[in-house]
Amino acid sequence: MARNSESLNTLISTSGTIAGMGLAIVGILAAKQSMQYSEMISDDMFLFSSIGFLLVVIGYLAQKHSEQHYYARLVRLAEWLFSLSLLVVAAALVLLYAEA
Repeated sequence: MARNSESLNTLISTSGTIAGMGLAIVGILAAKQSMQYSEMISDDMFLFSSIGFLLVVIGYLAQKHSEQHYYARLVRLAEWLFSLSLLVVAAALVLLYAEA
Protein backbone atom coordinates (compact mmCIF):
# COMPACT_ATOMS: atom_id res chain seq x y z
CA MET A 1 0.00 0.00 0.00
CA ALA A 2 2.83 2.44 0.80
CA ARG A 3 4.43 2.04 -2.63
CA ASN A 4 1.13 2.65 -4.39
CA SER A 5 0.50 5.71 -2.22
CA GLU A 6 3.94 7.07 -3.06
CA SER A 7 3.40 6.60 -6.79
CA LEU A 8 0.03 8.33 -6.56
CA ASN A 9 1.63 11.28 -4.79
CA THR A 10 4.20 11.53 -7.57
CA LEU A 11 1.50 11.23 -10.23
CA ILE A 12 -0.62 13.99 -8.66
CA SER A 13 2.35 16.31 -8.18
CA THR A 14 3.65 15.79 -11.70
CA SER A 15 0.24 16.24 -13.29
CA GLY A 16 -0.24 19.53 -11.46
CA THR A 17 3.07 20.80 -12.76
CA ILE A 18 2.39 19.72 -16.34
CA ALA A 19 -1.13 21.20 -16.19
CA GLY A 20 0.37 24.54 -15.18
CA MET A 21 2.88 24.41 -18.02
CA GLY A 22 0.13 23.49 -20.50
CA LEU A 23 -2.00 26.43 -19.40
CA ALA A 24 1.02 28.71 -19.74
CA ILE A 25 1.52 27.51 -23.32
CA VAL A 26 -2.17 28.15 -24.00
CA GLY A 27 -1.71 31.70 -22.71
CA ILE A 28 1.40 32.27 -24.80
CA LEU A 29 -0.26 30.98 -27.96
CA ALA A 30 -3.39 33.06 -27.28
CA ALA A 31 -1.28 36.21 -26.89
CA LYS A 32 -0.07 35.99 -30.49
CA GLN A 33 -1.74 38.39 -32.89
CA SER A 34 -2.45 35.90 -35.65
CA MET A 35 -2.75 32.18 -35.18
CA GLN A 36 -2.63 29.62 -37.92
CA TYR A 37 -5.02 26.69 -37.99
CA SER A 38 -2.48 24.18 -36.68
CA GLU A 39 -1.62 26.52 -33.81
CA MET A 40 -5.30 26.77 -32.89
CA ILE A 41 -5.59 22.98 -32.86
CA SER A 42 -2.46 22.56 -30.73
CA ASP A 43 -3.76 25.31 -28.40
CA ASP A 44 -6.96 23.32 -27.89
CA MET A 45 -4.99 20.12 -27.39
CA PHE A 46 -2.86 21.75 -24.68
CA LEU A 47 -6.02 23.03 -23.00
CA PHE A 48 -7.72 19.63 -23.00
CA SER A 49 -4.58 17.89 -21.77
CA SER A 50 -4.34 20.40 -18.92
CA ILE A 51 -7.92 19.61 -17.98
CA GLY A 52 -7.03 15.91 -18.07
CA PHE A 53 -4.03 16.49 -15.81
CA LEU A 54 -6.20 18.43 -13.38
CA LEU A 55 -8.66 15.55 -13.31
CA VAL A 56 -5.89 13.28 -12.04
CA VAL A 57 -6.89 14.65 -8.64
CA ILE A 58 -9.09 11.54 -8.70
CA GLY A 59 -5.93 9.82 -7.46
CA TYR A 60 -6.05 11.97 -4.35
CA LEU A 61 -9.64 10.89 -3.77
CA ALA A 62 -8.53 7.30 -4.20
CA GLN A 63 -5.93 7.78 -1.47
CA LYS A 64 -8.50 9.18 0.93
CA HIS A 65 -10.81 6.20 0.37
CA SER A 66 -8.23 3.42 0.12
CA GLU A 67 -10.36 1.04 2.16
CA GLN A 68 -13.30 1.25 -0.24
CA HIS A 69 -13.95 -1.35 -2.94
CA TYR A 70 -13.67 1.19 -5.79
CA TYR A 71 -10.13 2.25 -4.81
CA ALA A 72 -8.43 0.23 -7.55
CA ARG A 73 -10.74 1.64 -10.22
CA LEU A 74 -10.03 5.22 -9.14
CA VAL A 75 -6.29 4.59 -9.24
CA ARG A 76 -6.54 2.99 -12.67
CA LEU A 77 -8.66 5.90 -13.92
CA ALA A 78 -6.11 8.44 -12.65
CA GLU A 79 -3.28 6.54 -14.35
CA TRP A 80 -5.16 6.34 -17.66
CA LEU A 81 -6.05 10.04 -17.53
CA PHE A 82 -2.40 10.90 -16.91
CA SER A 83 -1.20 8.71 -19.77
CA LEU A 84 -3.82 9.99 -22.20
CA SER A 85 -3.09 13.62 -21.31
CA LEU A 86 0.63 13.02 -21.77
CA LEU A 87 0.00 11.57 -25.23
CA VAL A 88 -2.12 14.60 -26.14
CA VAL A 89 0.71 16.92 -25.03
CA ALA A 90 3.18 14.99 -27.18
CA ALA A 91 0.84 15.18 -30.18
CA ALA A 92 0.31 18.92 -29.65
CA LEU A 93 4.05 19.52 -29.48
CA VAL A 94 4.62 17.58 -32.69
CA LEU A 95 1.82 19.52 -34.41
CA LEU A 96 3.11 22.85 -33.14
CA TYR A 97 6.76 22.35 -34.04
CA ALA A 98 6.22 20.45 -37.28
CA GLU A 99 4.91 23.63 -38.82
CA ALA A 100 7.83 25.81 -37.72
